[in-house]
Amino acid sequence: MVSMQTLTLVLTVLAVARVTRLVNLDRITQAPRDAIVRRLDPDGLMAYMVFCPWCVSVYVGAGAGAAWWAWGDTRIFTAAVLALAASHIAGVLAGLERD
Repeated sequence: MVSMQTLTLVLTVLAVARVTRLVNLDRITQAPRDAIVRRLDPDGLMAYMVFCPWCVSVYVGAGAGAAWWAWGDTRIFTAAVLALAASHIAGVLAGLERD
């Protein structure tokens, strides 16, 4: 049987994937990304990092890892990462569907 700690860790990893996509790809965050690029050199390193999932995921993962370490055994944390993980899985599966 999988421990609750292991399950929460897996959900946290999936939540990192969802937040990473939210930050650098989803339409809902397009305006903040555009604002950042307008303020920075569009060809510069900082602008690149806003659109690089590998870059963003390091920072999101660091924050999520710290949060998991501090609150991973709480119901509110589990509920939050479950919602993000379910959203990520649903989005991936929806992308695989054909009409």
